[in-house]
Amino acid sequence: MNQQSNLEAWALNRAQQIVLQQGVNLVVAAQRLDRRQTMVNTYALRQAIMDCLLEAVASSSVNPPQYSEDILEAGY
Repeated sequence: MNQQSNLEAWALNRAQQIVLQQGVNLVVAAQRLDRRQTMVNTYALRQAIMDCLLEAVASSSVNPPQYSEDILEAGY
């Protein structure tokens, strides 16, 4: 269960980092009605999420969670 807690803590931390780094830039560009910068920031946010998912998959293949069946059944 400790591995699952570590995974959850990691996921929350990464989500917070992504929102702080990319999400805020997207909101600012959208508020300024800057279409070009909004598109650039949308791509950057999308890329950060994809990178994070790839990082999670890579780390879970090295250290699979103890309760992976529970995670899959819950839809995570």
